[in-house]
Amino acid sequence: MAIRKILLSALVVNRANDRHGELENETAAIAWLFNEREQHMRNLAKDIVEKGEIYEYPLVSPEKAKFIVFDGNRRVTCLKLLDDPRRAPTGELQTFFREQRALWVGPFPKEISCQVEADRDRIDEILYRRHTGTQSGVGQSTWDDRMKSTFVTRTGKGGGPSVADEIEKRLTDANLLPSRRKIPRSTLNRLLSAEPFRQRVGISMKGGRFRFTLDEQASLGALARIANDLASRNLVLGDIWDVDGKQDYLNRLEREGILPDPDVPAAEAIGPKSKSKAAKAKPSVKATPTARTTLIPQKEFGLIPRVIGFDRCAPTRAFRLT
Repeated sequence: MAIRKILLSALVVNRANDRHGELENETAAIAWLFNEREQHMRNLAKDIVEKGEIYEYPLVSPEKAKFIVFDGNRRVTCLKLLDDPRRAPTGELQTFFREQRALWVGPFPKEISCQVEADRDRIDEILYRRHTGTQSGVGQSTWDDRMKSTFVTRTGKGGGPSVADEIEKRLTDANLLPSRRKIPRSTLNRLLSAEPFRQRVGISMKGGRFRFTLDEQASLGALARIANDLASRNLVLGDIWDVDGKQDYLNRLEREGILPDPDVPAAEAIGPKSKSKAAKAKPSVKATPTARTTLIPQKEFGLIPRVIGFDRCAPTRAFRLT
């Protein structure tokens, strides 16, 4: 296995990718990815732009002056379209990739590191182990729900709201955000990856909603201290890699009197005083029906003149109005 930096322009999206089988050319292969997985491709492009890198080497094989991509076609496609948005299949996607490219921080890479394999049989063996399931332990073993939960708890990474984003908003509103350097959000998310750690600094993310559980001003002070430690690199990822490291750091803040008093809840946790309930109105006297001897009630509403001399039972005769 060799890891080499290869020009992005020298990488070719595989037209015979096992995802779709043989297609006409690279352009058709790119179009297929968006026809079948557009939202996934958009999400991947956003992630690459946000992180400024890809985390796995594409698996490639030399083909004359180019390199065919055998694993990592989606990542390479996103990089190619970020480099040249005009290659996106539709006008809407071209606009999307132009907008994402504008968000890229620093110089855009013209070459990326790849795993280069010349032996196609070896490539097939690698793909077999990566993409055909566990194969009784031979292939890549997937995580069950418990394993995924353990990872999310340890790292703070997951599909829910980012606690680091929420903390930054509150510190910005309170003018407590470090001004010189950015907070490493991934490290802050790792530190406060689970509710027991968040509770110690007086916050909660239960139900995906940020709220203060202890005195807000004291909690903001503790969060500001953490933000400054992270921004100044007094606290780095290696210090809080595991549960012991997180507890050690929070214990140190507690000894220094930085953490909020656990016996002083936030105002919103106390809640407003309960108002006395208004007395219920007593029901009115139950209405009782009256017996009638005629189909139409004999009642005057003052809407028509009263008729004098009219007898329902007598033959029709002249009458006068009063």
